[in-house]
Parts: sequence; structure tokens; C-alpha cells
Amino acid sequence: MSDMEQRRRLQILANPTETRTIECKSWLDLSDNKNKAKLAKAAIAMANSGGGTIVLGISEDESNGKKLVCKPRPSIVARYDSDAVGAAINKYAEPELDPDLVFENHPYTGDEHAFVEIAGGMQQPVFAKKQFDGEIDKLACYIRKPGPPRSEVPQTVQEWRDLMTRCVRASRDSMLDSIRIIMDGRPMDTTPPPSEEDKFLEFMRASKERWQELLEEIDEDDVARLKHGYWAFGFSLLGAPTWPELEELRNALEQATHGYYARLFRQETRPGLAPYPVEGGIEAWMGNPNVRRHKIPYECAFWRATSDGQFYHLEGFYEDSGWDSTSGQTEPGTRLYIDHSILLHAMMLRLAARIAKSAGGEAEVLFRSEYTGLKGRYLTGSQAWWSPEEDGWMCSIPAFELQPRRLSLQQIDDNLVECLYDFLLPFCKMFNFAGLNKGWVGSAVERAKDEGW
Repeated sequence: MSDMEQRRRLQILANPTETRTIECKSWLDLSDNKNKAKLAKAAIAMANSGGGTIVLGISEDESNGKKLVCKPRPSIVARYDSDAVGAAINKYAEPELDPDLVFENHPYTGDEHAFVEIAGGMQQPVFAKKQFDGEIDKLACYIRKPGPPRSEVPQTVQEWRDLMTRCVRASRDSMLDSIRIIMDGRPMDTTPPPSEEDKFLEFMRASKERWQELLEEIDEDDVARLKHGYWAFGFSLLGAPTWPELEELRNALEQATHGYYARLFRQETRPGLAPYPVEGGIEAWMGNPNVRRHKIPYECAFWRATSDGQFYHLEGFYEDSGWDSTSGQTEPGTRLYIDHSILLHAMMLRLAARIAKSAGGEAEVLFRSEYTGLKGRYLTGSQAWWSPEEDGWMCSIPAFELQPRRLSLQQIDDNLVECLYDFLLPFCKMFNFAGLNKGWVGSAVERAKDEGW
């Protein structure tokens, strides 16, 4: 198990939240067919939606607004094994699935929980081959739907189109790989290929490492080191045409950002700050000490873009710039403006959709973001909406990784408020269960639209 995978599972247990790729279930006795049907329905929906995780041992607390809480495994439920989980799912799934079963101990209670990992990349839709009244319907093809996350049958033309596009893409990629192997005369490799999500997470990891390499060139006290933390956002355009020439990629990015908020994927012309080619892509670093001597954290951005449609942007916090127009001087590392964070996410997703549309073709946007330097920060608004110290909305952990999500271009255009609310809510809860107001999200999305994003 990789450290990244373990951190992801521990975060889920520390702050249980359902998303499009995470479904929480109470402990299920798999000797009961009704419980097998519940697990199978969730697995079918995950497989049809690009893969995801089913977490067992988490249920709703009816006395606390249906908040999700982790509970220890009752003695009447036997510890799961891979064969029992696979048999329960494949009693109903057609074609059969090959789930992975992983266990993780709760970071606070030490109670063991089970994670059923469902791979994506299905080359044909998965259907229910049997029925269990009230739980699963025969010949139903379930998918995961956003806001609030749930497993249901596709209801719209776009939902069916998204499902079929994923299957066709997976089938095409598999066929092309086989043809290349035959033409090269190489023996067939039976090792499962990395998933789209795995490739994307590796790209984000490599991008962060590249930024850290650049920091080796600067003084320990340089602002560009972002010692108080940073925000990073990455997205991958799945299904969009690629850019065979780096000049084409740069032109596409310039056109998508031209005339808009210059902070995101900023394209300077001065030597040392201007974008430059790297292996398979382009990158730029605004923190170069040889060019910029007077800097503030959010201007020290680093970004990368690759010819196969992957994009990464990292920057320091606007909140750490040392000045707040409402309250005056603000100590770096003490605030996080939630309205500003929502706005940045909204602009990034609308930028991703604009790039995908300019490239042509149908695409999905796979995205993820990450915060560091959170410990001791209070959640507030840029216009001093409330007193964070009085409300006690302070973060006690140093960093938080928001889990990868996929959105269609239509979802970004038509349902961005719901999708962003669902994505950012787990992050806000890290500030002593602060929660998130959907009105804030709506205002940020409207502002992004008003500013041209």
C-alpha cells in the first residue's frame, strides 16, 4: 500500500463524507442476500462511473442530523475476506467485477474498517443480473451521481452519453495498446495498466517535486519558498485531443487565459519568468529570485502543462500577503478566506472546461486540489464576515488533500455550485466542523462568470 493511498483512507475515516467516488456503508452481514445486494449496487455504480471506494463501518447518526460516524464492527458481523466480498458483488453484477479489499484502522479510535476498492476502466456497462426487492433491480445500470452523492440509474441523455463515452474510451485505449504490442513484436504484458486517476496523481506528485527542485536554488528566507503553506490545483482532460506540438499547447493556454485574471497560469514575457519547454510539456515559475526581488506569496506561482492534457498550478496564499483591506495588518499563516478559495476552484474548473472545448471533442475533467500550512489557521471571509476566533473555526492539521473528482463539461456549465459544494465541504469541516454555506459557493461561481471565467 502506498503512503498516498493510506493517507487518503485515514482522511476518509477522520472526516467521513460521501462523494461521487466514495460511498459509506454501515457494517453489512454478507451472509444476508439483502446486504449482498446493497454492496453490489454500490459496486456497480462505482464501476460505471470510473471507479471508487466503498467504506464499510460508517453510518448516519439520526440524532445528529444524519451526520456520518464511524462505528466498530459488531461481533455478529464476521471480518470480511476477499472471496466473500467478490462473491457478494458478483452474485448481482454482470460482467463480473474484481474488487480489492483493504483494511485500515481509524486514526483516533483504532477500530478497523474495510475499504472495497472498485476499479474503473470498464469497456462495457455493468448491469444487475438479478433483482432483490427494494435494493437492486434486474437489468438496471447504476451510476454515481453528484450533490448529494447517490447511486441511481441514468435519467438523462447526457448521463447515458457520459457512461458510454467512458466505456468506448477504455475499449479504444485497450485495443490501441494491443495493436502497438503486436506491431512491435513484443510479448503481451499482462500487468494491469495504471488507471487514469493513478496517472493523474503521479503527474501531480511529479509536478510538486519539480517545484521543490526549483526551491533549492533560492535562499532559505526567500518568500518564494512559501513557508506558510500553499494551494495546488491539478486537472486532467480525459478524452480531449492532445497537442502534438508544444507551441500548440502554449497557444491553447494563452487563448484560454488571455484577458482574464492573470494570476492563474500567468504567462510573463520577461526572461526567467516566461514559460519554457520541458519534457513533454511547458512550465513557468514566478518565484525566480534572479528576476523578481520584491515578492508576495500568492505571486510566486509555479505551473506545468503537458501535451497529453494535464495541468498543475501551485501558489502561496493571498491571505499571507500581509495586508487585509478591511482589518489592516494580518499575520501570515493565521487566516484562510473561504470565499477566495471557492472562487479559485470555480475559475480553475471553468478554465479547464474552456481549454477542453477549444480542443474539440467530448471530455471529462478529472481534478484534485491540496492545501498545506493549515495548522493554526482560522476559516473566515475576505470581508471579515465573522470573528473566527470567537467561532473557534481553526484547523488542527497541517495539510489536507481533496480527493480526485470527475466532472463532465455539461456539469461544469450547468451544475457547478452543487459540484463545488460537494467537493469543498470535507475541507471546510477540517476547521473544527465549520461546514459550508451553499450561498457562498453560488456567489463565488457568479463572480467567476462575471469576470469572464
